[in-house]
Amino acid sequence: MKLKEKIEAVEMVFKRLDEHLAKISDQTGLKCVEHCSLCCRNRSIEATPLEFYPLAAYLHRTGQMDAFLEKLNSLKGDELCVLLDTEAQQNGTWGCSAYPYRGLICRMFGFGFRLNRIGIPELVTCKTMKSNFPDSVQHAVQLSPNETDNLPIFRNYSMQLWAIDPELAGKPMPINQAIRIAVEKLNSYFAYQDEENVAKVIQLTPPEDHEPPVLSPDGFRPAV
Repeated sequence: MKLKEKIEAVEMVFKRLDEHLAKISDQTGLKCVEHCSLCCRNRSIEATPLEFYPLAAYLHRTGQMDAFLEKLNSLKGDELCVLLDTEAQQNGTWGCSAYPYRGLICRMFGFGFRLNRIGIPELVTCKTMKSNFPDSVQHAVQLSPNETDNLPIFRNYSMQLWAIDPELAGKPMPINQAIRIAVEKLNSYFAYQDEENVAKVIQLTPPEDHEPPVLSPDGFRPAV
């Protein structure tokens, strides 16, 4: 699969997932607490590099690749996700400075389901949602044994990504490491391509329903 096709395939998986999660939200009333981002502050978040290929293409398209690599290189140890806007509440944002290009766990946590040891779906959500929207959480929990085929299940979407590229989507790792690999791989690829080939890869349609983020060099917060 060519790089452009691979990026488009990831975007299609995420588009289907977003539609699936929106349906569950409408059906149950599940939603995040406004400007929360507590889940983003977990230092053990894992992802795979393939999830961030669309982000890397976006960074190259907008001329932010080099600055973003510098930001990655400045990280030390197990820091929070490089995309996290730590001043989200003050800025009136949702916490992610590249929200349309976030990873799988970032999209599914709070709304997705995992299969337990006997194959029964269980809602994966947070204490904040449980305390603020108990009725919605209970509604979602009640869906589990009755609508298995219609639920957004982590494994199903992970397997869709794995089918695109088993190597890049087969091994979860710390999220900043996954982002770094994606950005470095695409940066290396673009370095050896002529302008015409680069344009074919990076001129992809941005995700619908979101304004493309502007990642500013001083922490990559969205422009306000």
